[in-house]
Amino acid sequence: MSAWTADQLAQLLHEANAHPWESVQAALDGIEGQPHPRVAWLTTHLSVTKREYAALIAAAAGAPTPTDDAGLSALMAWEVEAVRALAPAQLAARLTHAGMDLSVADLIRLNARHTAWHAGQIAALKPRTRMA
Repeated sequence: MSAWTADQLAQLLHEANAHPWESVQAALDGIEGQPHPRVAWLTTHLSVTKREYAALIAAAAGAPTPTDDAGLSALMAWEVEAVRALAPAQLAARLTHAGMDLSVADLIRLNARHTAWHAGQIAALKPRTRMA
C-alpha cells in the first residue's frame, strides 16, 4: 500500500469526525431529547482516547498537543488541522500503542477507525420512530 499523505489522513479523520451523514457529529446532531446514558460514556471515551493519541503523536513526531480544556468537538477540529500540518517524516515516526509498534500514520488511521466505530454505536442508541 502506498503511504498516506497528511492531507489524506486529515480528510479521513474529518470524515469520521464531522461528515454530515456518517460521523460522530452527525450521530450527536441526530439526538433529540434525553440521550441514552451510554452516549455520555462514549463521548467521554472518545475525548480521552483522542487526547491519548495526540500525546503519542506529539511525543513521536514533535507535534503540538491540544489545550487541556478542549472538549470533544474542539479535539476533533484540532486533530484534523494538526494532522494536516505533519510532514512525511513525522508521519513515518514510530511509536508504541497497546503493545503495538506503529507509525504515526498508522495511529491516525486507527483513530479514524475507532472514531467511526463509536459514531455507529452512538447512532444506534438514537431513539427510533416506529413505522408500523
